[in-house]
Amino acid sequence: MSSPYGPLSPGGEIGAMSVETQVHYRIMSITHAEFLRSLQPLKQHYRYAIDNEGGRIVISGHRLSVEIRLGTERESELGALKMPSTRVELILRGEDSCETERFWSRFDLCFRRGGG
Repeated sequence: MSSPYGPLSPGGEIGAMSVETQVHYRIMSITHAEFLRSLQPLKQHYRYAIDNEGGRIVISGHRLSVEIRLGTERESELGALKMPSTRVELILRGEDSCETERFWSRFDLCFRRGGG
């Protein structure tokens, strides 16, 4: 049985809306401090809390929540060039695919760098 608010459980109660969870991993050439600094523009659109000791950031929006886990800072070498390297895990939970796409667009914009 269903209702306009979602499927009914066997007991007849209205079930929760479907929340999709996505897990993404990125290896980014960035330190934790640079990552947090680069994330600042997201404050215009979302609330977020930072756990510096655990390397964890929790972002909340209207119909989306994102947990970011920063891995251990490492150093990558490319010949004589040494660059920081951090594994970033992003866990997105939301029921609105448009809001998820908007988040990715804003997130990627925070880390876009100009070059010449």
